[in-house]
Amino acid sequence: MKLNKDEYFSDDCVVQDDLYISIKELIICPLCNKIYKEPYMCLDCQSVYCKRCLENYSNLKKCPKDGKNNKFVNCITKNDLISKLKYRCKNCLKEVIQADIKSHLEEKCKHSEKIGKEKTLAEIIKTKKELIILSQAEMEDKEIDNSITSKNVLYNIN
Repeated sequence: MKLNKDEYFSDDCVVQDDLYISIKELIICPLCNKIYKEPYMCLDCQSVYCKRCLENYSNLKKCPKDGKNNKFVNCITKNDLISKLKYRCKNCLKEVIQADIKSHLEEKCKHSEKIGKEKTLAEIIKTKKELIILSQAEMEDKEIDNSITSKNVLYNIN
């Protein structure tokens, strides 16, 4: 089963660590406001855009910034920065650097199959956490039977 990279590693999965914070302004496309996907640089004004954004804007013929008929080249330096970002896998919650995402999905993701009714392990954990927090808030003022344990609560959530 081949997993879709964009499904498990989207921009909202980027780990907000020191690296990301320090380079954020250098890796965001001014047209789509997302992390560059195939960054291309205008040779005249050195503006950088996603390849897809440029194709949608001008078919790679005109620069959105200066409006001139310019030449664009793949911006390898931006790709190098982006490849070092950490992402949190939506499927198994492991932090993976961008350069290793493909191998993580193909070989290493321990929970590569969907669980139950199209829910990933991460979604199940999030749901259980929300229910436990809700249960704790509801039970704060109530006397609880001593036989109730956190293990019972987890098993009864399903």
